[in-house]
Amino acid sequence: MSIDLNSASALPDRINWHVDHALDAMEEAPRGYLGCSAIGGDCERAVQLDAYASAWRKEWAESGRPPLGGGVPARTRRIFERGSLLEDSAAKWLLQAGFILLQSDPLAGGQFSVSLCGGRLRGHADGIVYGWRGEGPCPVETPCLWECKVLGHKWVQAMKREGARKSHPKYYAQVSLYMKGLGLERCLLTAVDADTMDIHHELIRRDPAEAERMEARFGRIALSCSAGEILPRASASRSEFMCRMCRHADACWSL
Repeated sequence: MSIDLNSASALPDRINWHVDHALDAMEEAPRGYLGCSAIGGDCERAVQLDAYASAWRKEWAESGRPPLGGGVPARTRRIFERGSLLEDSAAKWLLQAGFILLQSDPLAGGQFSVSLCGGRLRGHADGIVYGWRGEGPCPVETPCLWECKVLGHKWVQAMKREGARKSHPKYYAQVSLYMKGLGLERCLLTAVDADTMDIHHELIRRDPAEAERMEARFGRIALSCSAGEILPRASASRSEFMCRMCRHADACWSL
C-alpha cells in the first residue's frame, strides 16, 4: 500500500498504514510441528504447505520452489485477536453460569497441550470443564473438553443447522484429536456469533475413527514432505472459494 504520510487528507488511511505496518512487522518463530487446528483442512495440499510453512520451511526454501505465503496479514491478526478476546469473555460467561472451567493446566502451566505423532502434530486446547456449581444438574457430562470459536453469523447458522461435523469438519477434526490427546470422551464446542453476539453450544462425542483418520493424513503429508512430493489440490480452479482464501495460493498454483 502506497500512501503520502505527509498528506493532511485521509486521516484513517494514514493512521491505519502505521497500524498495519507495525502488525506486518511482527514475525512469528517457525514452529517445529503442524497444528491440530490445521490438519483437518479441505485441501491436503494446503495442509501440506502449512506443514512446510512451519516445520519444513527451510527444506522448502532450499528446494528452489516459489515462496510460500508470507506472514499473516494485519487484518487477519486483528481478527485472531478479536477471537481471543471473545474466547476469554465466553469462558467468563460459562464460569458465571456455574461451570467449573479451567483454561490452563494447573500442573504444567499454560494451556492444556496435546502432542501426537511423535510430537510433530500438536495443539493447545481452550479449556476443560471439570464440574458444575450452578443450579440443578450439570447441563453436560464432565469432564469434557471445551473449545471456543468466534464466527460470522452465516457460519454459526450453518453449525446450528448441520452440526459441526458437517458444517466445520476442520474444527471437528481438531477437537477429535484434542479429545484423544487429553483422554476425554466429549467436547463442549461453543460458537460465538461475532455479528449478533448470540452463543451456540454443541456437545460432540469422541469418535476414535476421526482422530485415527487425521493421524493417518498427517503420516501421508509428512511422508510426502520428506520425499519432496506435492499432494494434489482439492479444487480444479484457482477461482474457487477455498483457493481464493488460501494464503499459499500463489505458491500452489505456480507448481
